[in-house]
Amino acid sequence: MTLANWPIVLIDFAVESLYKMALVVPVVGGAMLVAVVTGGSVRPLLAEGVRAAVATTLSALADVPAAFASFIVALLLVSVGGALLMFLLKAGTLAVLVEGERRAPPVEREALRYGSLARSDAYRLETLLGGVERFGRRMMALGLWLSGAYAVLGLGYVAAMTWTVHLSVQPGFNAAWPLVAATATGSAVAALALVNLIFDLMRVVVVCEDVGLRRAAARLSTFVMRDARRVIGIFAVITGLRVVGAAASLLFAAGLAIVAWVPVVGLIVVPVQAAAWLLRGLLFQYVSVTAVCAYTAEYRRFMSGS
Repeated sequence: MTLANWPIVLIDFAVESLYKMALVVPVVGGAMLVAVVTGGSVRPLLAEGVRAAVATTLSALADVPAAFASFIVALLLVSVGGALLMFLLKAGTLAVLVEGERRAPPVEREALRYGSLARSDAYRLETLLGGVERFGRRMMALGLWLSGAYAVLGLGYVAAMTWTVHLSVQPGFNAAWPLVAATATGSAVAALALVNLIFDLMRVVVVCEDVGLRRAAARLSTFVMRDARRVIGIFAVITGLRVVGAAASLLFAAGLAIVAWVPVVGLIVVPVQAAAWLLRGLLFQYVSVTAVCAYTAEYRRFMSGS
């Protein structure tokens, strides 16, 4: 399914990349505010990456309420607005995948040939735009719920880590602090993965059955209870692929860091890094689209009662 509808991978990758690039704009603006307030330079603030720049900007503007509020508002506008636009467009790409899955032959029962790929190819501009028009509003509402869940998890994690820091100064708890911090971090990662899984499954149910979010939640609970083993199996396989991919990308990045110190040869590191970033992004996006296709196939099997 993913291979037959490969333009969806490119579209989703482009949309997510543009969203991440848009998030850089308020960060650069905040760094410029810090430079104006402190009389420093913008370059040192951005040298350690976007996430570090956000933290540095927030701490630096904390004593200037007007500048701090302006930075927060700009960051929220870009992050929420960009996320809504991304979810709107992804409603169309998911509609294409669902339509392709409806056309696809039972590849688990017959050999995979070019004819099977051709039958599964549902990418049409009218299908994409029709999905945006039909499901866009519901996907944006679902995206707001996802953003709220992220906010709750983030605040909960910060509160937990703050509590562990206070715990570490108590007599007798110094040795237990690393274990508590690791438990909090592991719980946050597991909760984040669960939220993302529910979000993907909700998207699939909404598009497959063309229902509202409340009805989709009820159908999802029935689906998960009946097919929990299959859903967990798909999730485990996809997570394993992502972990292997992340480990391979880290090893490749470490190798490039060593090559960068070699005279003359180090000059080719920048284009190689750009190519590696592009390849890594496309591969991870391919895995993400494959996961959605697998959930769609499993849910349609559940709908058919087989």
